[in-house]
Amino acid sequence: MRKIKRFKITPRQKEILRRLLRGGGLLRQAGFTTELEVTKYILEGFAAINPGVVYEFNQDAHWELDADSSVHKEMFSACAVTLGPALEAWVCSAKAHSPAREIAAGTVAFEFLKSAVNFVTDLVREQAEKEEYEALDPQFIYLPPFGTFAVPKLLRESVRLEKTLADKTLPVILEKLNADKVEIALTQPPQVLTPFYTAVFLVPWQKARKKGKK
Repeated sequence: MRKIKRFKITPRQKEILRRLLRGGGLLRQAGFTTELEVTKYILEGFAAINPGVVYEFNQDAHWELDADSSVHKEMFSACAVTLGPALEAWVCSAKAHSPAREIAAGTVAFEFLKSAVNFVTDLVREQAEKEEYEALDPQFIYLPPFGTFAVPKLLRESVRLEKTLADKTLPVILEKLNADKVEIALTQPPQVLTPFYTAVFLVPWQKARKKGKK
């Protein structure tokens, strides 16, 4: 099991600002009057994150993810990544201002979660390449409820395990990863993870194709 309690991602404030500007009058409704105000707000949210991840490589399905082997990946990395509890508090504090401010804050938070998922996926990809394999796109076991927030395409259109199967698999993955090492906890029923901005996913591996071969 590999643990990184305080990994670094970039705020991507210019990119996130452009995304928020595409939301029509959202920023005006949220009380922002200048782009500089929005940029400062994005950086305020970024200061609230405390990212952590645990991930592990599993070869030849040594983990029994479910009794009937509905989830069978010969080689994959299992990952659990969180942004910490303070970010959720920051988003919730926006409720006191206006619904539009809450939507803007939640949209920013999901952009940070996307960055964290990409960071971990890149680590797995590098590990796979060293072993002459390639890492495929992540398959999500758990993502936080999207609500009314604008969610990045990576999360919105991601491959997700069927809900019944995901519900069975999630506690097994968390136990195998010792997810409590980064303060990820599962409440059930219903199955919800804390901190709120947390994602759990698999990254399948496959043998890399040799150059010149299709």
